[in-house]
Amino acid sequence: MAPPSATNNGRTSNSRRSKIEMKEVEQRNRRCVTFSKRKLGLFNKLTELSLLCRAETALIIISQNGNVYSCGYPTTDAVLRRYITGASSEQCRGARRREQEEFLEKQRLEYESVQDELKEKQKQLKEMKEAQKNSSCFVSWWNLSTDNMGMEDLEQFKISLESLKLNLITVLQEKKLH
Repeated sequence: MAPPSATNNGRTSNSRRSKIEMKEVEQRNRRCVTFSKRKLGLFNKLTELSLLCRAETALIIISQNGNVYSCGYPTTDAVLRRYITGASSEQCRGARRREQEEFLEKQRLEYESVQDELKEKQKQLKEMKEAQKNSSCFVSWWNLSTDNMGMEDLEQFKISLESLKLNLITVLQEKKLH
């Protein structure tokens, strides 16, 4: 029987964590598996270090197969750009802030456009409901005015009319058979 301090794969058998001996893994398959497992650990440590120390970090790893992996805080590109240009942290923050403001402005404009479109659709719906309420009979959707429809609505209207036509032909053929 082996003593309690005997090692298994570089670890002691007791519940404490111990260091694994650092040596090159001989078999290619095992080396690839080890790389995959430890790569994630490196990325986690780098991110943790960045957050704890408010450091801007970048890590680039090229595997034996030639695959490139990168991790960085805030982003690998931002850190490398700062390193290459020699820009200060304040300059990078200013550029990042401008990029964020431009992005937010673009999002705001898109939001307003969607809001305007929604208001227009609500207005059309209200008009349709009013017309239906004021009409003595049901207003058929195929009799709606196409003047206020956009291209997308017109395309959908055309598809609906074609579908209605096919349904009518099918019903007529069935009635002729019976």
